[in-house]
Amino acid sequence: MKNKLISLLVLSILITGCLAGCTNNTKPADKNTDFQSVYPEFVTDSNETSVTYVNVDGESITVTKKPKKVVVLLNSILDLWYLAGGESIARVKGTVNVPTEAADLPILGSFATVSAEAVMALEPDLVLLSSTSSAHKKLYKTLSDNNIECAPMDTGTQAYTAFQKNLYLMTEILGTQDIFNEKIKAITDECNSIIKKAETISEKPNIAVLYVTSKSIRSETQHSLTGEMLDLLGAQNIIKGKDIPVAGSTRVDFSLEVLAARDPQYLFICTMGDVDACKEKVAKDIKKNAIWSEMDAVKNNRVYYLPKENYVYKPNAQYPEALSYLAKIIYPETFK
Repeated sequence: MKNKLISLLVLSILITGCLAGCTNNTKPADKNTDFQSVYPEFVTDSNETSVTYVNVDGESITVTKKPKKVVVLLNSILDLWYLAGGESIARVKGTVNVPTEAADLPILGSFATVSAEAVMALEPDLVLLSSTSSAHKKLYKTLSDNNIECAPMDTGTQAYTAFQKNLYLMTEILGTQDIFNEKIKAITDECNSIIKKAETISEKPNIAVLYVTSKSIRSETQHSLTGEMLDLLGAQNIIKGKDIPVAGSTRVDFSLEVLAARDPQYLFICTMGDVDACKEKVAKDIKKNAIWSEMDAVKNNRVYYLPKENYVYKPNAQYPEALSYLAKIIYPETFK
């Protein structure tokens, strides 16, 4: 009887050990407790093999580190990827935000028309794409369903914030944190210096930013590329929260009546397409509506057409120059 009890006890211990072993094999890897994220709400974990981050839709995405074959499907992201120390094996059409090293890469089509088949044929380890484009959201699902790792990047609102966070994520993926800590920090330090200098100025101007094509005019909010930069400098956008029906929108319908009633001291115009055609449209509208000529910005020759490369397209490494250019306009006595 004693031997039987001992045998049962040994068997019980062995079964318990086996169950414990099985449990340990299926348990997910513990989070890296040594990792201290610069943006803990964005990049939530980083270890030797992977990085986990939360995209704009709240989805947690894990990407394998140091991918060898990468495809980048948006040129403003392509520019950042190279700035972070990465390379791509293909890109989309366009010349703006395309690094010199990437100029001769195979082109897969335009940003919004790239096919999943063309991307999959390259057998990439990682695909970088936009998290806000409807075309890229569909592409992301198709590629993911075919077991291709993707990293959707925020390319929508608050571009300067996204610039910093995306570069941080990229350097974590590439293992080039030294670039973020040195090269990228030098860029953001220069930007912060400009922003802090602007904070010392007590009188902040009222401004308006218009987005003009040859066919239409829209007003930009503080969430747009140019609107955010002016907001960082303390300028007061005449388009307020109540004027923005959808929170976070970068542009709203243009109203000449609202523009005239709020009478901005500075008027900034961003153009898409033929610049001369855009200027002609604005000139025609001014001639048709005498109300234009009565505005403070127009009467005092403070209407500025902004260069596309930094105010329609992402300035990226040129952020200090882009901020400085605006600061010299609205604070001429302080920024010379």
